[in-house]
Amino acid sequence: MYSVGRRSTKRTARGISLVEALATTAFLGVALLALCRNTVSVTRVEKTADLTSAAQALATQKIEQLRSTPLGAAQVAYGTYYDPQNPLKADGTTGGLFNRMWTVSAKDSPRLGLRTVTVTVYWYAGGYHTVRLPAFVRCATVPCPAP
Repeated sequence: MYSVGRRSTKRTARGISLVEALATTAFLGVALLALCRNTVSVTRVEKTADLTSAAQALATQKIEQLRSTPLGAAQVAYGTYYDPQNPLKADGTTGGLFNRMWTVSAKDSPRLGLRTVTVTVYWYAGGYHTVRLPAFVRCATVPCPAP
């Protein structure tokens, strides 16, 4: 009679197959491409937010300048005005990306003794962008003089 020996139930580690390595590499490649694409998208959105914030600050700066002018000053008379320093940098100095203009309403808008001033800052960065900021200024007389 012969004896049946016990076979070992443990398998020896053979490593990974070429197909498994290829599938893992492809998966990692796709994941890294998606990550790179998202990084580029986030960077673009962040840059646009930066530029919009700078434009908002330039518009606010001009509104504050116009509100501090004396009553009846030429800068708050009816009409459309362009900043003489155009194009502007984000800090308001000349030689940048932004253009600033403001429009003053005719008379007594929204009510007697007030005019609406709308400051517009626009720029081109991969497309045209605009920020508009309305505010009110007082006229020297009530009602405001006719244009």
